Amino acid sequence: MKKVFSVLVAVLILAVSAMPVFAAPSPTASKEYKIVVHNNKGGSGTYTTKVDKDGKHATITAHPKNGYKFEKWVIKGKYKIVNGNLTSKKLTLLLKGDVEATPIFTKKGSKSSGSTTHISRNTSPVSPKTGDNTLYFAIMISVGALLVLTALGVKISTAKASKK
Repeated sequence: MKKVFSVLVAVLILAVSAMPVFAAPSPTASKEYKIVVHNNKGGSGTYTTKVDKDGKHATITAHPKNGYKFEKWVIKGKYKIVNGNLTSKKLTLLLKGDVEATPIFTKKGSKSSGSTTHISRNTSPVSPKTGDNTLYFAIMISVGALLVLTALGVKISTAKASKK
């Protein structure tokens, strides 16, 4: 019985320690970043994406409503401008993290908003954690199962020893 129990514990330990290897993302897979374009009262924005050897590119385009003109983009997130600038109606970005973009419009004939909307860029070299905690949940369940099996084995061993 002790041998069977030892083998079961060893297999469970191997399974728990190997789990992160199987759950880890592929080193050759491209990173998936999200882009969201927010609309406002003066118009809307659209985007298209393309993935190539350099990574995921997004082209964002501003579409002003009648009576409005495009002023600038306000972009939050981690990105690099590939083509255009923040005052270009059409702009291509290389995504380096999740990005939110908002086109700013002003009424035709009115002065520029002149607002001092600051562009918030994440300059941290570490990408924010996204996704779920499935891996950690699976590890915790495995560790719990290991503890239960160990307790059960100790109880069985103690019971057999007391019968002798």
